[in-house]
Amino acid sequence: MMNTQHAMVRWGLVLFVAVALASPGASAQVVKKKRAAPAQVVAPKAKAKPKAVKTRKAAAPREEPKRLVVLTVEGDRGGKVRGQLESALRRSKQVKVQSLKQYATLAKKDGLKGAALFTDAGLVAVAPRMKLDAAVTGTVGPSGLTVRVLDASGAVLGEKDVKLTRGKLSSAEAKSAVLAVVGSLSSAPRAFEPPASVTPSEPIQPAEPVAPPPVVAEAPPPKTPPPAPGEGGSIMIPRPEVPAPVAERPVESPKPLPPAERPAKVPEQTPEVVAIGPQPTDGPPPMDEDPESHTTTDPFLEVALDTGSGGTVGNEPVRPPLARLTLGGTTTWRKYCARPGVKSCDEFDRKSEDEQLGDRSDYESTVPYLGISAELELLPLARHASPLRGLGAVLGYRRGYASTNVTLFNDAGQSVTREVVATDSVLTAQAMYRYYFGLGSSQLLGYAGARAGLLTRSFDVDESADSPLSGTHRLYPAVGLEVSVPLIRQVRLEAAGQLFISPQPGHGFDDEGGALDLEVSDYGTSVSTFGWEAELGVAGELWGPFGYQVRFKVSRYKDTFSGPGTRTGWDNGGVAEDTYSSIHWGLTASY
Repeated sequence: MMNTQHAMVRWGLVLFVAVALASPGASAQVVKKKRAAPAQVVAPKAKAKPKAVKTRKAAAPREEPKRLVVLTVEGDRGGKVRGQLESALRRSKQVKVQSLKQYATLAKKDGLKGAALFTDAGLVAVAPRMKLDAAVTGTVGPSGLTVRVLDASGAVLGEKDVKLTRGKLSSAEAKSAVLAVVGSLSSAPRAFEPPASVTPSEPIQPAEPVAPPPVVAEAPPPKTPPPAPGEGGSIMIPRPEVPAPVAERPVESPKPLPPAERPAKVPEQTPEVVAIGPQPTDGPPPMDEDPESHTTTDPFLEVALDTGSGGTVGNEPVRPPLARLTLGGTTTWRKYCARPGVKSCDEFDRKSEDEQLGDRSDYESTVPYLGISAELELLPLARHASPLRGLGAVLGYRRGYASTNVTLFNDAGQSVTREVVATDSVLTAQAMYRYYFGLGSSQLLGYAGARAGLLTRSFDVDESADSPLSGTHRLYPAVGLEVSVPLIRQVRLEAAGQLFISPQPGHGFDDEGGALDLEVSDYGTSVSTFGWEAELGVAGELWGPFGYQVRFKVSRYKDTFSGPGTRTGWDNGGVAEDTYSSIHWGLTASY
């Protein structure tokens, strides 16, 4: 009996499940669940947020720093002060410093050459192409550095005097100069506006607004209805917990809302537009944005030209140093000859021995004699913007010590040779004028000039040696020309020549007992002299204000005597020829 009841209960349950599954409502509900299940899983992943659209709070626009170029600083030996000023402006990040090298390149493309590269015309021509708002220049003087700020038209916006410590800017003075430059630019209008920012002031609405994906709310599990009376007693079969779908239709792209129904703009969700690809700008792109791409360690790479006494860089002329001192030594060879009754020593030597009558003297340095030399060039007007800034003076002193043998021949052909100790002294005091010019696109100044003044040359023989050779003393005016052509900073070619005006012997500052008169009376009653000097050499800068100079110089005198002299055979005058060949070498210091 019990087995029969158990069998009836099992068959009753099977029948109940079959009826429940076969009912139309249950079939429709199962179909709905199967259709909605994919929408719940796929819909949130199918519509991801576009990466090109980000939301953040809009930042206030920042004003672009003004663009300027630092021109050359006049009187800045080696360009150190200009380099310090440019570096201080770059580090401040309050202005955008452009390359002077590119400035000069653009000016040359506009047909400007020489000093015109850095005049007002050059600045006006280059400023629009580099979008410059200003230029900075300056002058180094005895009192320090004068910083000058110019606008794009060349007008002066402001000036500032700062001190220099040992020819350099200290950190405090560099900051003071930067503040002066920035202060002068703050009150000046911007000459060239920077390109407009691509960030709009108002958020840009996309043509097809993208709506956020629908949020699928997790529905609570449905409650199982109680079984109807008579349909299986108290036994219940739980259904699987499947959340009910929110929408029965497939997900579609939302249509744009009309303007009246769009939600109000929220500042915190202002979209940021990300520009992709090249953007159009007004004018050419800015040049040389890398502040370190055009730095250089060579201060003479920057251009500072002068085409003469009136040449300028910006508004200021390029000027030579105020003073230059040369200290060094000399190496000299002397050759002297005196012959009676002829016009030259060669004429006498070509005669036969029977015709070579009278006293004659020969002196020739078998070895060169050494000495010391000093020369000082002064240009007191070099710091003034005047055509006379090349006017100056030169003072020089040389002294050499000679020891050699001298041979004297008499009428009988007998010779006497004695050792002679002598001193060779030269004094120079001349006025000069130099016309300065620049070569190429580098800060290399050459010059061509003239000089005129007094020279003295004394060859004193030791009287205690009882030498047959008499000394010579000359005091005379001289005029000459000179030229210096720079090749590079370390090498420049120099040449000079002078013409001596009547450099007769027997003239000097000291004439005790009429000793100088004997230099003429021994050979005749009167004398006429012709003399000249030529030199060629190289010079250059080694380090800072210090340099070198090496020159080869030849000085020649020819004395033609007339009338009877006191020496044997000098009844009708004769000739004496005196030639000095020397090498001058030394170090230079400029200020």
